[in-house]
Amino acid sequence: MKNSLIGSRAFTLIELLVVVAIIAVLAGLIFPVVGRIQEQSRGTKCTNFLRQLGTAAMLYANDNELTLPVTVHQRSAGGKSWSITLQSYAGGKVTFRCPCDENPQRAYTYVINDFLTPNPAGAPDLDFSKLARLERPAQTILFGEASSAYANTDHFHFSDYRGQLIPAAVFAEQVAVERHGGSANYFYADGHLETLRWAEVQGRLGKSGSRLVDPTAE
Repeated sequence: MKNSLIGSRAFTLIELLVVVAIIAVLAGLIFPVVGRIQEQSRGTKCTNFLRQLGTAAMLYANDNELTLPVTVHQRSAGGKSWSITLQSYAGGKVTFRCPCDENPQRAYTYVINDFLTPNPAGAPDLDFSKLARLERPAQTILFGEASSAYANTDHFHFSDYRGQLIPAAVFAEQVAVERHGGSANYFYADGHLETLRWAEVQGRLGKSGSRLVDPTAE
């Protein structure tokens, strides 16, 4: 009986090395593409989560004489943080964390702009939690993504800069300005969402009269 392997030959070492090299090249091309697709998918989820949260805040305001939900600072007056009150406005399914959040310990990624809370610490005479008092709600951020180092609070601290330009470095300390490929997601007080590159945000922050954060700016 003839051996079925007669006429076959093994790969030479050079041929094996060529195959390995080709596989390595293909892997080098495929893995970055897969990584980008996964990153884009997580960014899309973040956009959806933040939009859901912002929409819940708009529904809450509609039920409360156009007043936005409060933060932990209002607990002494009987208030509850938006992280509690907004759940019921999304069927108990509000997601507070971005899938790309680098800080796995905190409860929520998304944080409210303190200028839109009642009597913020840096400007206790203000109360822009009433949407009717905002002249340009489409220009002012309601929610943003907290940076990995900014934790254990449900609101940003920008009101100390009332009437002044907020330095880009100060903004970036609190906001994850480049979490999504050099961009971040922002939900505005009129109910729309924008994904902005850090350069665009810096440009807005540096403009005189910018209301990106401070609704009192002139």
